[in-house]
Amino acid sequence: MEDTMTMPSHAQLKAYFEEARDANEEYRKEAFIDRDYFDGRQWTEEELQKLEARKQPATYFNEVKLSIRGLVGVFEQGDSDPRAWPRNPQDENSADVATKALRYVKDYSEWSDERTRAALNYFVEGTCAAHIGVDENGRPNIEPIRFEEFFHDPRSRELDFSDARFMGIAKWRFADEIAAEYKIKGEIDGALDGDSEGLSIGGDTFGDRPDGKISSWIDSKLRRVFVVEMYCRYNGIWVRSLFWGRGVLEQGSSPYVDRNKKPICPIEARSCYIDRENRRYGEVRDLRSPQDAINKRESKLLHMLNNRQAVATNPEYAFQHDAELVRREMSKPDGVVPPGWTPASLADLASGQFNLLQTAREFIQRIGQNPSVLAAQSASASGRAQLARQQAGMTDSAMALNGLRRFELGVYRQAWLRCRQYWKAPDYIRVTDDEGAPQFIGINQPVMGPPQPMLNEVGQVVVQQPILGYENALAELDVDINIDAIPDTANLAQEQFLQLTELARLYGPQEVPFDDLLELSSMPEKAKLIAKRKERQEQMAAQQAQAQEMQQQIAMQGAVAEIENTQADTAYLAARAQNELMKPQLEAFKAGFGAA
Repeated sequence: MEDTMTMPSHAQLKAYFEEARDANEEYRKEAFIDRDYFDGRQWTEEELQKLEARKQPATYFNEVKLSIRGLVGVFEQGDSDPRAWPRNPQDENSADVATKALRYVKDYSEWSDERTRAALNYFVEGTCAAHIGVDENGRPNIEPIRFEEFFHDPRSRELDFSDARFMGIAKWRFADEIAAEYKIKGEIDGALDGDSEGLSIGGDTFGDRPDGKISSWIDSKLRRVFVVEMYCRYNGIWVRSLFWGRGVLEQGSSPYVDRNKKPICPIEARSCYIDRENRRYGEVRDLRSPQDAINKRESKLLHMLNNRQAVATNPEYAFQHDAELVRREMSKPDGVVPPGWTPASLADLASGQFNLLQTAREFIQRIGQNPSVLAAQSASASGRAQLARQQAGMTDSAMALNGLRRFELGVYRQAWLRCRQYWKAPDYIRVTDDEGAPQFIGINQPVMGPPQPMLNEVGQVVVQQPILGYENALAELDVDINIDAIPDTANLAQEQFLQLTELARLYGPQEVPFDDLLELSSMPEKAKLIAKRKERQEQMAAQQAQAQEMQQQIAMQGAVAEIENTQADTAYLAARAQNELMKPQLEAFKAGFGAA
């Protein structure tokens, strides 16, 4: 049990949150304005009233959204996969298992979709955050944190919040859920029914809608309470506290640990930029001024085209007509200019407004939506040319994109720590990235020994298989986590494939086999074709092996027959030679027999 003397008090926790709320309120409100610009709310109420009074159109061309969508698109083109690297040569198999486990967590958490929302918060509001914990099944889970629900130490100066003393999540929750979960129904009902002394401290930027109307820890109308989950460094360790305006609901050292088994904060966060006042912001902040210039100059040019002006050229006739009549006639497309008046030339003013408009557009396009970054000048250009143009266009955004990659790397490293700490039960994970790999791979699988007599729980002797160890135990794997960025550039892959086919035509199929070309191609249902070719090759290899075996048998039989013939000839020659040797003896025997 945790020693309550080492835990921060409820008053200290509220003081931390109030400090974060008050010190960061200014930049959070500016971040909400950045989000309005992205969403197309780019005219203030005062400006709209002035435009309506002079009947000038309130047009807007949302270049901000195009620029940010371009940056997010570039980030999405480089899809990332976590990869584990062995620390020792004998740990290569462990690194492969860890890689597959992390990619399963990525799919299980649907991080490929959530990373897009995190990137949008990063570029628009300026800060993205994610909580890496475990679900009810004990599996690691990555949950992005909404910008309006995330708070942090206002004295943190690092982009990755590595020097922050506390971070957390603050959100509104329904009172009946909190009362049932923590058995505090009477206390919550008392606060909701009017006994809310000491609860008049909240934050308008932490509301469900940042309208500035909610400034309390309770919402009596909807019967909700403001709940804060905070992770803070206290007495040298990370402490997790869950509290509301009147008391602490949960508290203890952080349940998540690092590589050295010490409590750790499970929140990963990253800011795009930070100024010397510790105010954090994104790419939209620099786009607001040129976006205003585009909107106002477009509106002014349209107003000038729709409303012509006249000057008096002959006072004798001009002042015989009412100026209001002249103004009405000049505003009509088919209006008639009264005598003594001449349409004023506004070419110089229109040209100046147009030039300033072009300058604003060129500036705003340098950050995001431009042909160089998107490599979209020519769809038929080679992949290498498009990649080179894209890299040149991304020079201005390299720092921001690298920060987003560092944030994702931190998320994967935290996910691996959760795998080692919580994923200990025998399980199977699906393998989908390798066509030739098995469909599933086992982790934390027990290695059973031969059956032997053992004592069970009640002291009886039974025959059981002892567990000798575990195969692919995640808690025992010690690897380094990195990111493999996979550029989604089809033209580049196609160009490389065409170069390989040219090499095959030049050097022949022996140097560049057809199977290699097939594996690198982008043909649909390529796996089925590879499987059929493999089956045919196995059948042909079996037939060739059978034919070779028959040829060997025939050759062996011929060799045996030849040996037998040779042996027969040898025996015949030996018998003949023996006969030749016996002839003198026979002749002598015949001569002696005749004389007798």
